[in-house]
Parts: sequence; C-alpha cells; structure tokens
Amino acid sequence: MKGRLLLSLAVACALGGLGVSYWALFARPEGRAEPARAIAPETLRLTAASGVVEVAAADGKWRPVKVGATLSEHDRIRTDAEGSAALLAADGSTVRLSGGSEAEVAALRRELKRLHLGAGMVEADVPADPTRVFQIDLDRAGGAARTRGAHFTATANSSGTAVAAVAAVRGEVILSARGKEVVIRAGQWARILPGAPPETPGPIPDSLFLKVAWPATASRSHAVAVSGQTTAGARVRVGGRWVEVDRDGVYRAQLELADGVHQLAVHAVDVSGHTADEKGPKILVDTRTDFKIHPPKWK
Repeated sequence: MKGRLLLSLAVACALGGLGVSYWALFARPEGRAEPARAIAPETLRLTAASGVVEVAAADGKWRPVKVGATLSEHDRIRTDAEGSAALLAADGSTVRLSGGSEAEVAALRRELKRLHLGAGMVEADVPADPTRVFQIDLDRAGGAARTRGAHFTATANSSGTAVAAVAAVRGEVILSARGKEVVIRAGQWARILPGAPPETPGPIPDSLFLKVAWPATASRSHAVAVSGQTTAGARVRVGGRWVEVDRDGVYRAQLELADGVHQLAVHAVDVSGHTADEKGPKILVDTRTDFKIHPPKWK
C-alpha cells in the first residue's frame, strides 16, 4: 500500500512538471520586447566664442550664435576677422576656428567626424582612438588631413591660388591630395601647393618670415595698397582684414582709407603658431585740399 502511494505521488509530480513545461513553452503569453532606444545624433557644442560667430543651417541663412549652441551635420560656421570659436564633440575632440575662418560639418558620427575648411585656420585636438577617424577637408586645395588621434592645425586659402598647410603637435596626421599621401608626425609640417600633391613633411620652422611694402606717407586718394611676402601657407591680416597669400607667399591688400592720419599694421600667423607683426609709418590721406598752384588774380 505504501509503495502504491509513493508511485502515485511520483506520477502526479511528473504530470505536474509536464504541465508547467507545456505552459512555459507553448501556452505562456510572450512578454513585450523592450523597444530599442534611438541613438541621439551627435552634435558639436560651442564652448567659447569671441568677436562675431555665425552659423548657417539648411536654409543657408547666417545667424549669430552664443556659447552653448550646437551644430549638426551640414551646418556651417564662420568667424569675423577678429573672432574665434571653440567646439566640443561627444568623444572629447575639440576644434578651434581662428578669425576669418569658415567651415562646414560634413559628417558627425561616432566613427567619423569630418569638416570642410573653406578658408582660414582650424586647430583640432583629437583623443587617440583606433576605431574613430577625424578628418579636415581642405576644399580649395583638393586635399584632406585625417587622423585617429592627434593635435594639429590646418590652414586653407579660399582663392584659385589655394595653398593649404598642416602641422602636427602630437600624434600623426595623414595629408592626402591628388592620389598621394604623406604622414606628418609631431613637430613636422607640410603644404599642398596649387595643383600639386602634398610636399614631403619637414621640421616646423623656428620663425615666420614677413616682408611689407608700405604705401607713401601722403596720399591724395582714398585707395592705398599694402603688399609683401611671407611663407606660403601662412595667413596675413592687413588693416584688420585677412588677405590671400599665393603659392609664393606673396600678398596684396587694397584698402580704402578716409581722410586723416592712419597707421597700418600687418599681422601674419602660420600653422605652427608662429606670428610676425609689422607696423607701418603714419599715412596722411587728404583728398580735399587743392594742391594746385593758382596764378594770382590782379585787380
């Protein structure tokens, strides 16, 4: 009798287990799967600004922005002659635009961040990460500078005689143009001259060359010209305005000055951070005084 009771209990347990398994496998209603969280698109945040900084979105209209504003893919940003802007990405990369610069956010993803530098100077500090690429397209020069971790500076000229230059402070930067690539290592720089592949990288120069030809100290015209020469790839500002520098380093600025006394200044800067400044002699512009000698009128 006791054996039958134990057998009955064993059979009942087995049947109960089968029922639970059947319910768990076939009859239990499926739980709702948690919806995948959408990945927020990356942005660049404006962390510092001086002078006039403007951003243009899809509509193409330039609007002033303040610190805290964010940029998305295809947004453009520019600074006035005296301005600057610092941007921060989610991965810790920082980008700084100098005065008179314009760039477009071409790609903004975790694995790739790309800027089009139309004109001016950009300094980038990119944390080392073999899974990510940071690239600056040097539009007019037809080249690009890319890295997986470096601190470097790039300049671009917006004219048809475009000259681009790149210098590295930390890490390695690959500079490419017209089917050729060169590796710029810390302490080196290289240029792309119009229609040519990148130059062979060399040591960063110790100083920046700057020569200025000033106008005459007296002018009867509002239009005066300042010209000179510097290192190709450097940037030059004359009288508060950035001017083009050609493949030979030659620059020329045509200025409109009001009547009065003026003292002009020329400022140059290169990708390695070297600067050079020259201050010219005072210029008297007088378009009102009649310098002609008139014969006396006899009574």
